[in-house]
Amino acid sequence: MFTSTFRKVHNHSPIPFPHFSGERIMMMPVILGDLRGIPEQYSALVQTLYGITESRHIGKIGYLTVDERELEAGATLRRSGLHVDGYYHGKCGAWGGGSWGSVGNGMLTISSTAHCRAFLGEINGTPGDEGECDHLIMPNDGEIFEAGQVYWVDGACVHESMPVTETTNRQFVRLSMPSSGPWFEGYNVNPTGVLPSNEILPARTQFM
Repeated sequence: MFTSTFRKVHNHSPIPFPHFSGERIMMMPVILGDLRGIPEQYSALVQTLYGITESRHIGKIGYLTVDERELEAGATLRRSGLHVDGYYHGKCGAWGGGSWGSVGNGMLTISSTAHCRAFLGEINGTPGDEGECDHLIMPNDGEIFEAGQVYWVDGACVHESMPVTETTNRQFVRLSMPSSGPWFEGYNVNPTGVLPSNEILPARTQFM
C-alpha cells in the first residue's frame, strides 16, 4: 500500500504562459532559485515557481521540464495511463520523489490547459517497473488540475495525462525538487554547466 498525494499551491488568477513555440526541455538540471540556463521566454514563469518553492530547497539542484506541443484530437501531451513518476525498476525517489509510500520533496507542475487527472488516497498494490498503475484500483474518480494553477505533486502521486478533444496547443512545466532519483542520458543538459546531482543512467527506452 502507498499514499497518492498532491496539493494545489497557487489559488489566484491563472499564471500566464509565454507565446507557444514548441519548446521541449526534459529534466534539465538547474540551481533552484537561479535562472541560469532557463530559456528567456520562461524566466518569468520559472521565477514564479521559485517563489513557491520551499526555502529549504533554494540553492540545491532541481530539474526543469518544459513540454509544448500541438496536439490533434485524442492525443495526450504527457504519458497516458495511470502512473507515478517517482518509481523506476523497484527504486523510489526518481523525478523529484522521496521515500516510497510517503511524501517526498516532489515537484511543482503547471499546465496551460486542464488535461491532467490525479488521485488522493491510499492505493493497494505496487506500481510496475516503469511506474505504471493501470492494474491498481483507485480510491476515487480523481481531480482534474486547473489550467494556469500550480500543484505540488509527490513522486508517489498516481496521475495521467488526459487526451484533448480538439486540436490544442498545450504547454506544461514541471520543476522537480532535489531528489535521490537517477538522471538519464538523453535528458537536456544545462548550457551554463549546471550538472545533475545524482546517479546518471543510460537513456530510458520508454517515456523520454
